[in-house]
Formats: sequence, C-alpha cells, structure tokens
Amino acid sequence: MTAGNQRRQRGFTLIELLVTLMIASIIAIMAVPAFAGFLARQQLASDVNELISVLSFARSEAIKQRSDTTVVFSPPNAATSNRRPKSCRNNEVAEELSDSNGVSTIYRYSDWCYWVVKSDAVDEILRLGQSANITTPDQAFSLTFQSLGDADIGDCRAASSAPCQITLTPQRDDIAPVTLAVNITGSIRRQETAQ
Repeated sequence: MTAGNQRRQRGFTLIELLVTLMIASIIAIMAVPAFAGFLARQQLASDVNELISVLSFARSEAIKQRSDTTVVFSPPNAATSNRRPKSCRNNEVAEELSDSNGVSTIYRYSDWCYWVVKSDAVDEILRLGQSANITTPDQAFSLTFQSLGDADIGDCRAASSAPCQITLTPQRDDIAPVTLAVNITGSIRRQETAQ
C-alpha cells in the first residue's frame, strides 16, 4: 500500500465522548426521582398484597379447619411484655424494668408485624408478615375469623357499625395511601384513598 491510498480511520473525539456522557448524565438525573417513586409505589403495592394474602389465608384456614383463626397486629415503638415471633424480631430493643413485683423485660420493635394463629393453638404461627407502612390503627389489635368466615373486628374498628380499616401510607407524599376494609362478614376490600 502506498501512502496516498491509505483510508482515514474514524473514531470518536474526546469532545464527542464528553458531550455524550453529559447527555447521558442529564437523562439519568431526570430519571432517578421517577424511579424512586416507582420503587415506593411497588413497595406499597407489595405490602398491601401481602396483607391481603395473610388476611385471606386466615379466613380460609378458619373455614377449612372449622375453628377460629386470629391475625395479631403488633405496632412499632409500643412497649410490650410479649415477644414477637422469631421472624419478626428485627431491630428488637429489650429494656429491663424493676418494680415491686421484680424485674421484667419490655420489648420494642421498629416495624409493624402481623401473624396468623389458630385460637386453640396460640403458639403455632401459621403465617407472618411485616410492614413499615401501616399507619392506622396505631395500636395493637387483632382480627378473628370464625368458622363460617365471619370476622370479629371489635379490636380494630373505630365505630360500632364501621368496618375495620387498615391504612397503609408510604413515606412519600406524592403516593396515595391504600385502605383495606374488613367487614364483619369477613370480606376484605381495597380502597384507594384520594390525595
């Protein structure tokens, strides 16, 4: 090959690479907030679906076994002398208290935990779930599904005729909370809350 017949080899210049990287960075910066919102919505949907699954499981077990089945809800940051099931003991804080009766231990936890037990075998955990998004009710409560699928929701509801409403609220303000309503008939309904 002679020097006059050489083809020019093309490549990318440094300026072209820098411009491309700058455009890619701008697109990534715009996409991160949308992706964070997507992740928060997915986490809320996952928590709602898990809670519906646990409640439905408890109701079906009550009907299938012809015995009462209870879903126990334990809130975060509430001092209790009862320990949670082993799988729900993350971030457990144990405090020793002394009083006239002796020394007792009080436990606190960082997230909500709920578990299903048969009423005649309280030590046997059938199913378990956790959520950081439950906001109401804000105290410990339980739902008991009876052998015909009806629910004893007296611990949960605010008024005598109202269903038990469990609201899950994400940490972001731009995502609407979701409320699950459990009626005395045992039905579980999902209600989207308007912002």
